[in-house]
Amino acid sequence: MPAETTLTLENLAMNRSSLKCILFASLFASTSCCVQASSSDSDVNFTGPLITPNPMNLPQGTLLIEPYLLYYKSDSVYDSNGNEQPVHPGLRQWQLSLPMFYGITDRFQVQATLGAVHSMSGNMSTDGWKVGDTSVGAQYLLLSPGQDGKRPAVSVFYAHRFPTGNYDQLDENPFNANGNGANIDTLSLRAQQIVWLPNKRPLRVRASLSYNLPPSGVNVNGYSTYGTPKDFHGIARLGQGFGAAIGTEYSINSQWVLALDLTYDRTGSSQLRGVTNGGDKLTLFERRTSSRNVYSLAPAAEYNFNDRFGLIAGVQLSFAGRDNDAFMTPMAAFNMAF
Repeated sequence: MPAETTLTLENLAMNRSSLKCILFASLFASTSCCVQASSSDSDVNFTGPLITPNPMNLPQGTLLIEPYLLYYKSDSVYDSNGNEQPVHPGLRQWQLSLPMFYGITDRFQVQATLGAVHSMSGNMSTDGWKVGDTSVGAQYLLLSPGQDGKRPAVSVFYAHRFPTGNYDQLDENPFNANGNGANIDTLSLRAQQIVWLPNKRPLRVRASLSYNLPPSGVNVNGYSTYGTPKDFHGIARLGQGFGAAIGTEYSINSQWVLALDLTYDRTGSSQLRGVTNGGDKLTLFERRTSSRNVYSLAPAAEYNFNDRFGLIAGVQLSFAGRDNDAFMTPMAAFNMAF
């Protein structure tokens, strides 16, 4: 058995920062409208898998809202060799996410995501619920599947995440940090194909590749999400990010659908440099973190009331990684199109 690792306040802060980058980015990308496989297949409805984003846009003038509730649980980490090591205390986190989508035209849609977080570990927790970072984005449909649905749908996506969550100048509680202070731009390529099986039921397959551009330096002062001390002043430089996901959905009937996602997320190395002021003496403070990655599965079940309202519930489970949390995240979302 591997030795148990103690999760320090510094590690808690750093882990929470990386956790939010993965989960909120995934949620912002994943939501999708309840849609029919084609105009003539009224007995086929999809809500969309938990993670892999939808390359199809909403019809012009359609508004979609899909509130998410998640419970993140982590009691171990993947070390630099990919071995899973237990940690104490573990980390728990409730998340609320509110993605909203609007179809400007049939090929162009805009979207925004708001979120809030409450975290717990050992005897410490967030002081109530804290607002997280905010994302806005736009998607353009390059290739439409057509009326017969035989062609793949292909789209490009751009998002910008604004640092609306607290990240520095905090009190001594690291859980009151709910962002990383960085403006982050994301570019994605998305595709989808519907395959009709011999039993005349559809299997919908999606794929996505995304890239986060390295953000500019983030000014950090005092206690922060980066685990810095009270008298710290410096700059954090975050690494680039890459994500890949593939999702499948099998339509059992007009209401029930089974879904499964396979995901990979990688974040490049980051650097924190500055000084601490110890009275009359300034001390150089420097920390570099290695790149990290994680693989996960997300099985789920969908229940579609009709082509505009649907419920999905499942769990995202990590199964491999390096220098990253090992986690389990049950989640549920209700899909509403107007």
